[in-house]
Amino acid sequence: MILDKDREAITRTAKTYRIKRLVLFGSSADPVREGRDIDLGVEGLPANDFYRFYGDLLFCVSKPVDLVDLSQDSKFTRLIRQEGVPLYDAAQNAG
Repeated sequence: MILDKDREAITRTAKTYRIKRLVLFGSSADPVREGRDIDLGVEGLPANDFYRFYGDLLFCVSKPVDLVDLSQDSKFTRLIRQEGVPLYDAAQNAG
């Protein structure tokens, strides 16, 4: 579970970077318990913007962030795509 203010800050930052999709996973995605960090999978972020986006997230949320690039195909990224909770989708937030 993440705080509403963190969710809003993450969404704002995703829009700034024109990210395609963000997925919440791990303890962060549990609606009951509060995790120690915010685990995010990201799609549609150019590689040269990855660390800048990561740094911006660190400064605007209340907890540490773990960021995983979902453009890499592995068992871990497939699991995140399947089991994670969609947090932001540019196609659904257009306008």
